[in-house]
Amino acid sequence: MSTSQQLESIQPADQIQWVKSRRVMPAWLMSLLIHALLGTLLILTVRTVAKGIGDEPARRGSIALANRSENATEYFDGDSSQTADSQTATDSQQAAQAISQALPSVDLPPSALGNLLPQGDQALTGEEASGLPSAGGMTQGGATSKGGLGNEGKTSVFGAEGRGNKFVYVFDRSGSMDGRPLAAAKQQLIKSLHDLDKLHQFAIIFYNENPQVFSPRGNGPQLVFADEQGKNLAERFVRGIIASGSTQHVDALSLALRMNPDVVFFLTDADQPQLFPADLDRIRKLNKGCSIHAIEFGYGPYDGRRNFLVKLADENDGKHVYVDISKLRAQP
Repeated sequence: MSTSQQLESIQPADQIQWVKSRRVMPAWLMSLLIHALLGTLLILTVRTVAKGIGDEPARRGSIALANRSENATEYFDGDSSQTADSQTATDSQQAAQAISQALPSVDLPPSALGNLLPQGDQALTGEEASGLPSAGGMTQGGATSKGGLGNEGKTSVFGAEGRGNKFVYVFDRSGSMDGRPLAAAKQQLIKSLHDLDKLHQFAIIFYNENPQVFSPRGNGPQLVFADEQGKNLAERFVRGIIASGSTQHVDALSLALRMNPDVVFFLTDADQPQLFPADLDRIRKLNKGCSIHAIEFGYGPYDGRRNFLVKLADENDGKHVYVDISKLRAQP
């Protein structure tokens, strides 16, 4: 057998042995490599996931509002809503400030605020902690103020002079006062009001069979402060009074005394109806210390009679004044 033949004869056996050796070793090595690869991939995967979780920024939950229209949808989150609320509050404050700056201011004495309240809201009465009378107490009358508040006012009607802080004018406007008598009475009343200071108070009652009271707020009889506004409104009221009807004295006087004034100016031209002793006694009991001045209108000289008007003034610390209507000058 030649050499080449011998090689060819042994080649298949060697090849089979080589193949077997390759099939045994690579399988073990391949298994090891595969496990190593899988382990490496697992480690890399865990590290990547952990890194991704750590790097993720924190997120806050919020509510998103959507405003949909035909062409677009607009979203608003919680932060933008808070910003909008803050801006709205700022705009409201600016608007309120602008309104307050546009409103006119009125300078009034602190105690005059009582005149601006409805009668049902004037809950303060008596004395407040400061020791001064409250606004409600001063407006509704309270006790007479002679010697208590200081700065007493002084004014007169046809020579009858009164001193104090609270004045009530009770003037007859019955039909017999028509013409010159009522015109002269109006002029004297307006002149008397101008003598008062802004911290003094007054009330006006024109009466026939019923009292007609000056009430600028329309909430019933009450004292009004004699500031410029009060005097102007009172003058307008006085000039609008006309004479008519009959006469009833007691109701008007009783109404005046319930305001607890310091001075009452009572003016009438009526002998009838007169005040009887019972009427005078009733008035005296209602009086809490004020002076009642009685101004009597009559034709011709005073005859010296001691009528009910003289008694009214004498019994209530007042003065009686007689006015001869025939000597009054015609009023414009």
